[in-house]
Amino acid sequence: MKTKIYQLLVAALLANSGYALAQTETPQKDISEKDLLEMSLEELMNVQVVSASKKSEKLFEAPLSASVLTREEIKKAGATSIMEALRLMPGLIVREETNGNYDIHIRGLDNVPPNSYPVYAANTTTLVMIDNRPVYNYLQGGTFWESLPIDLNDIDKIEIIRGPSSTLYGPNAVSGVIHIITRKLDKNGWNVVGNAQYGSLNTVVANTSVGYKFNPKLSAIISGNYQGRGRETSYYKVANDRFYNTPDSLYSASEMYRSTQSFPHPNRSMDKYGINAFVHFDPSDKVKLSLATGVQNSEVQSAYGALVVSSLTTSTSNTQYVDVKSTVYGLTGQFSYLKGKQDPGLGFTGSTFDFNTVDASLEYEMKVKNFSLKPGLNYRKAIYDDTQYWDASKKQGLLSGKTQLDTYAGSLRAEYTAFAEKLRLVGGARIDKFTHPDKGFLSYQMAASFKPAADHLVRAVFSRAYRSAFMYDTYLNGLNKIPLAAPGLPPGSYIQVNLMGNTNLEILHSDMIELGYRGKLAENISLDVEVYSITTKNYTDVIVGKSNTQFGNPVVVHTDVKIENIPLAVQQLGTTLSVNYVLKRLQVKPFLTFQKTTLQDYSKYSNTAEASPIASNGGNPAKNNLNSGIGQEENHKFTPSVYGGAFINYQITSKVNFNLNPYYFSSQSYLHRDNPTYNDGIRGVETIQAKLLLNAKVAYAPSQAVSIFLSAKNLLNNTAREYYRTDQMGSMFLVGVNMQY
Repeated sequence: MKTKIYQLLVAALLANSGYALAQTETPQKDISEKDLLEMSLEELMNVQVVSASKKSEKLFEAPLSASVLTREEIKKAGATSIMEALRLMPGLIVREETNGNYDIHIRGLDNVPPNSYPVYAANTTTLVMIDNRPVYNYLQGGTFWESLPIDLNDIDKIEIIRGPSSTLYGPNAVSGVIHIITRKLDKNGWNVVGNAQYGSLNTVVANTSVGYKFNPKLSAIISGNYQGRGRETSYYKVANDRFYNTPDSLYSASEMYRSTQSFPHPNRSMDKYGINAFVHFDPSDKVKLSLATGVQNSEVQSAYGALVVSSLTTSTSNTQYVDVKSTVYGLTGQFSYLKGKQDPGLGFTGSTFDFNTVDASLEYEMKVKNFSLKPGLNYRKAIYDDTQYWDASKKQGLLSGKTQLDTYAGSLRAEYTAFAEKLRLVGGARIDKFTHPDKGFLSYQMAASFKPAADHLVRAVFSRAYRSAFMYDTYLNGLNKIPLAAPGLPPGSYIQVNLMGNTNLEILHSDMIELGYRGKLAENISLDVEVYSITTKNYTDVIVGKSNTQFGNPVVVHTDVKIENIPLAVQQLGTTLSVNYVLKRLQVKPFLTFQKTTLQDYSKYSNTAEASPIASNGGNPAKNNLNSGIGQEENHKFTPSVYGGAFINYQITSKVNFNLNPYYFSSQSYLHRDNPTYNDGIRGVETIQAKLLLNAKVAYAPSQAVSIFLSAKNLLNNTAREYYRTDQMGSMFLVGVNMQY
C-alpha cells in the first residue's frame, strides 16, 4: 500500500511537471511565496503573525517573543521536512536522532529530569498546532512529529512563540508554541504544486497538491506527501556498551523473534505518507468557514519509546482527523477530532493502543475604541484504550483499560492601547479543570510594549503556564515479571513489578519574566533581543517504592513502581539575539541563544527511602533517594549553553539562487536511566560534542514554473552523534525539482 501511494505521488508529480512546462501563462504565486529579494527590510519586519495575540498583526508589533518562517524561506533553504525547517528559527534546539527524525525543544527543558527514560527526556512542554488545532500526544506528552499528516508543500508559514503561552492556547504551551499555518489560494483557477527529491541513504521526499479557486469566496486543495528514508544499521546494547549492525544481537537465542517484532525494517529510518483536503469558504469579510481532513501512516526508528533493549525503538502510527473552523462577526468556533492507532515501542509488551481526542473552542472578541476583550470557552477529551491488544485482567497493557482525561477551560483576554498606540497593554487569564487532579489551575499572562519611536519597540512579559495531565502518569496500570535467579532460590522465582499511575499529581508549570527589544538600526538592518528568566516546577518521574518478599516455591518479590512528583526545579537564564540584514541580492539572518540552565533540589536517584537496596541507589536507599538532593544546585548538562544558526541567501542571477544555513550547538551530556544503575560514567552517559552543521542549496530556475536544485547537508561531514546512542549522521546530498502552476 505504501509503495503504491509513493508511486501515485511521483506519477502525479511528473504529470504536474509536464503540465506546468506546457503552459504559456506565467505561474501565480501565493502571497507567502513573494521572493525574499522583492521584499524590503520594512516588509520583512512587517510579515503578518497571528500566534502572538491570536489575531493578525505585524511581527514587529507582537507583544511576545515571536518568529515567522515563510514558505519561500523554507524552499530556498532546502529543508526536507517540517522538523528540519525548525533549525532555521531562533530559540530552538533541534537534534537529529536518525535520518529525518529529530528531538526538538524550545529553550531547552530537555532530558529533564536527567537519568530518566527517553520518554521523559522528550519535549512535553511545547504545544504544536496546525491551524490552531493541537497535535499533542496525551499518552505521555509531546509530539509524534512523524504523525503530522501535512508536509512542507502544505505550509504557508511556521510561527514560533517562545515562553509560557497557556493563556492563549491552553495547557502544554509551557515553553512555547510551534504553530504551523497551512496555505490558501489567492488566485482564481487551478493551482498545481509539486516537488520531489532523492539523495543519500535512499532518501525520497515527494509532495504534490492540486487546488482550485472557484471564485473569490470558495477554494479547495487536495494534497499528498511521502517520505522514505534509509539508515546505516547500528544498535546499541547497554549491557556490554557496544554497537551492533543488526538488531538480532540485542536478544538472546530464545528471544530472536523479538528482533523481527521490534525492528521489522532495520535499514529504514522513516516511511510515512499523508493525504489531506482543505476547503475555504469566505462569503464575506465577517464570515469565514474552513474544513480540513486527512489521514497519515508512519513507521520510524527513533529514541522516544526506547526503554530497556536498545537506545532506539520502532514507532508506528495510523491516524485520521477532521477540523472545522468558523468566524462569524467576531465569534470564532473550532471543532477538531483525531483518532488512530499508535505503538511507540513496537515489540514491547503493553505499548499498543487506540486513541481519539476532541478539541472544541469558542471565542468572541468585543472592541470599544482602543480597548478589546476576548472571553473564551474550551473543552478537550482524550480517550486512550489498549484493551483490544492486551489482556487487561492480567494487566498486560501499560494502561490495561479504557482511560479518559477531560479538560474544561474558561479564558479572558484584554488589550488596551494608549498614546497614539505607542503603549500597548495585554493581559489574560485561563482556568483549566482536569479530570485528574480534580481541581482548577490558573494560567496568566501580562505583557506591555512601548514604541519610543516608529522603528523601535521595547516589551516586558510576565506569565505562568501549566502542562496537562498525561495518560501514563495518571492511569499507568501494568504488571512486569522479571526472572530472579540467585543461589538457593527455587526455579521460576521472579520479581513482580506493579506499575501504578497517580491521579493526585501536582501539575508541572513554568513562571517567566522576559524583557525584549525590536528595532531597525539602519535602513537595511534590524535587531531583535530577548532576555528571560524561567522557573519550572512539579516534574514527575517513575519512582521505585517498597518491596515485599513472598517466600515459597517460587519466591516472588513484589515491588511497587509509581509515578510521583519529584522536588526538582529548573531555572533558566538566557538571551536570544536575532539580526536581519538585507542588501540588494543578499539577505543574512543570524540568530544565537546563550543560556544557563540550573537544577535545584535534584537527586539522580529514582526511589523512595523505603525501597530495597539495589544497584541504582548504591545499596543505600535511606541515603540515596528522590529527596537526597534537596538544598543542592547544579548545572544542567544536556541543554547546550549556546545554540543557533543563520539563514544566508544570495540571488546570483535571476535564475540562480544560493543558500547557506548553518546550525550550531555547544557540547552537552545526556544522562540515561542506566547511568545510576551501572554508575561507571560510560553506560547511561552520552557526551555530545559541540557541532556545527553547514547546509547549502543551489537552485536553478529555467522558467518561473520549474526549479531544479542540489542540496547538501552537513558539508563538514561531522558525524558526531546528536542524541543518546543514536545514529551518526554524515554528509548527505539530494537532487530535486520544484514545480508550480
